[in-house]
Amino acid sequence: MDQNFKRSGKKPPAKNGTPAKKKGARRSKASLVKRIVLWLVLVGLVMLVAGSFLFAYYASRAPAFSEEKLQDPIPAKIYDRNDELVTTLYQGQERLLLDIEETPAHVTDAVLSVEDNRFYEHGAIDFVRLGAAVLNNVTDGFGSQGASTITQQVVKRVFLTAEKSLERKAQEAYLAYRLEQEYSKDDILEMYLNKIYYSDGIYGIRTAADYYFGKDLSELNLKETAYLAGLPQLPNRYNLYVDQELGTDRANTVLSLMLHHGRITEAEYNEAINTDLTANLIPRTEAERASSEPENPEYASYINVVKQELQTNDRFRNMELAEALASGISIYTNMDSNVQRQLQTMVNNKDYYYNPKFQDDNFNMASTILDTETGNLVAISGGRDYREVVMHNQALVEKNVGSTMKPFLAYGPAIEHMQWRTDHMIEDEEGYQPIGHGNTIYNYDMQDHGTVTMRDALRQSLNIPAIKTFETVQEEAGEDAPENFAESAGLDYSTEEEEDVELTFNDVLGGGDNSRFTPLQMAEAYATLGNGGTYNTAQSIRHVVTDEGETVEFENESEKAMEDYTAYMLTDMLKGTFEPYGSADYIPMNGLNIAAKTGTTSYGSELMEQYNLPEGSAKDAWIVGYTPEYTMSLWTGFMENRENGESSFVGADEHITPQWFFRDVMQSISTYNGQDFDRPDSVVQVGGNALAVEGSEEARSNDPVTTGESRNTQPEEQVEVTEEPEQVIIEPEETDEETTEQATVEPTEEETTEQPTEEETEEATEEAAEEVTTQEPATEEATEEETTEQVTEEATAEGGMEETVEESEPVEEPTEEETTEDDAA
Repeated sequence: MDQNFKRSGKKPPAKNGTPAKKKGARRSKASLVKRIVLWLVLVGLVMLVAGSFLFAYYASRAPAFSEEKLQDPIPAKIYDRNDELVTTLYQGQERLLLDIEETPAHVTDAVLSVEDNRFYEHGAIDFVRLGAAVLNNVTDGFGSQGASTITQQVVKRVFLTAEKSLERKAQEAYLAYRLEQEYSKDDILEMYLNKIYYSDGIYGIRTAADYYFGKDLSELNLKETAYLAGLPQLPNRYNLYVDQELGTDRANTVLSLMLHHGRITEAEYNEAINTDLTANLIPRTEAERASSEPENPEYASYINVVKQELQTNDRFRNMELAEALASGISIYTNMDSNVQRQLQTMVNNKDYYYNPKFQDDNFNMASTILDTETGNLVAISGGRDYREVVMHNQALVEKNVGSTMKPFLAYGPAIEHMQWRTDHMIEDEEGYQPIGHGNTIYNYDMQDHGTVTMRDALRQSLNIPAIKTFETVQEEAGEDAPENFAESAGLDYSTEEEEDVELTFNDVLGGGDNSRFTPLQMAEAYATLGNGGTYNTAQSIRHVVTDEGETVEFENESEKAMEDYTAYMLTDMLKGTFEPYGSADYIPMNGLNIAAKTGTTSYGSELMEQYNLPEGSAKDAWIVGYTPEYTMSLWTGFMENRENGESSFVGADEHITPQWFFRDVMQSISTYNGQDFDRPDSVVQVGGNALAVEGSEEARSNDPVTTGESRNTQPEEQVEVTEEPEQVIIEPEETDEETTEQATVEPTEEETTEQPTEEETEEATEEAAEEVTTQEPATEEATEEETTEQVTEEATAEGGMEETVEESEPVEEPTEEETTEDDAA
């Protein structure tokens, strides 16, 4: 090696002239960095191009830029089932619009301080604020800071949904850019202040100032201004009618921001902080806060249901209801507007009947009318006062339903699971002690009716046969069979506290805490019987068309609830309600084949004593019935208890008032005059006029089977029974379809006794119809005693057996505030 290189410590160059290894390594590393940079630039360019194309694609799918929507919220339009516009829905108060040039400076200062302090300095998107928001979201967690400008908020509220997605953010940026190209900053701020939501259905800051404080914007103090500026971020949470402490804290936060941004002085801040925000707050009730007044109040009950159903759809689930209703949607409903108007007009008319109870302000009604086949909601009335309906739609309030439960907990399950025929015999008793209970149950008239057919037991609404049937179903078909049958028809007994409840005899009679359902639910259940056993949930909305033209379909639930033979045989038995000796045979239903059940609920002994109520006082009266066309439920009752029976039905003339109302409505709206229910092939006629399940053991038998033989028990305790004055019913030896006989008579091969002739049946029908007017009860002159005497004489002449039919439901705990009494009316 060269001595010079030795002394210097350097290596001589390679003999072949190649560079040293270290220099080659440096060049290799530089080349790698260049390649990485080039790749990053290339990837960035590709992503930029792809992102641009994606942004352009998303922007092309953005809603149309509509100047009309930018000017003012568009109210929802409600259409009926014939696609006729029936009403326009304005959510909240009438809007008071502001002019930005006349808006006080402290109002815009407060809004800009909390929403977008650099609004007049940046474009459609504030990239400085966006960068800060990204950094804060990385360090403090996603969502810790937003970056939307006022321009972005305007387009989001006007054109877009609340969906959080890349596509929506891209469309928001595009539309914000468009907005700033078309309008000035002042115009955009004016749009924002007129469109922002302030809770309770209130839009626009000027409207909000009037709603909360009864002031114009120029009259607001600084604390009130700060509150309104900060309210839109979480309007329902900061609402002063909901939480005054949170609302005050929010106002103080805005004041701090105004001070921070130099929009108020220290002295102004200190004065405002110590101002009572609620000093000028307008007092408002819950009903006033929730008011959404339609142009036509007769539609209020229906609209109340529409609002609830609207938010069950995924398209509107995450939207504020007020926002959805102000977005220009068109709601196409199943409402028959003629029926809806007629129903609500009759409900509101306190002079419709002579009965003073009907005219009492404390008296109320609720009714639901469904299409029997589809379950579509045709009409609904939630009460007499549409303002009260907003908060308490009585058609959606659970109530004890009385003996309208008997088809679903007793006779329906017996047909479904044990295939009883309609003349299946059940032993009645004077008093009966249900299995596992120490109380004694009685029929409404305290009488033993002997051996009765299932048809007659339901027609006359006897308590003991219903309870015995319920117990037999539990023994033979399973403990849960009655409950499961009822739930298949929409009568759900599960609660939030427990999935299943233990049903007792009291539930069969519609009493206690379990058998409480709404008029809407009862209509759904009975429509199931009229629809061959198929259950449909009631549906008010067919579809909704958004302002962009998108059609959102609504579908109801539909499922097979019971066998068609069960539905038909129950229907055939329930038609006896309006036939001779039925519980409403004094109500002529000329030309309609209609099945129905009545029910009443009464007071417990404590309330009877507390309010000095007369014997037979009933708080509520029900009737639920259906034709092949319509199903109607009707509840009538009193909103509060009063002394001496002023808030109760007392006597037959008062009990039957809702039944006359039911008759008048059903006859006036029905169009299928004379159409009857189709009998399925699974049902055959046996033993005369009885019906049985094709191929069942009872269908093959010549004689009906008897159930519920007396156990001859002597109960230790008796339940107090309140007799309920009702119609007088004669239980003859020969009935219309199956005969009610005493237990000592053996059934024959036909029914139990021979059937009456057509002349006898027609004569009995005419006699019952003559006892009351076919028009309105105001013209009724015959008293209950006169009716009793007349029918008794006629029946005695035919060798009939005289009995006075009244109904009263015993309860297990007579000290409950409200119990349920079974009824014959």
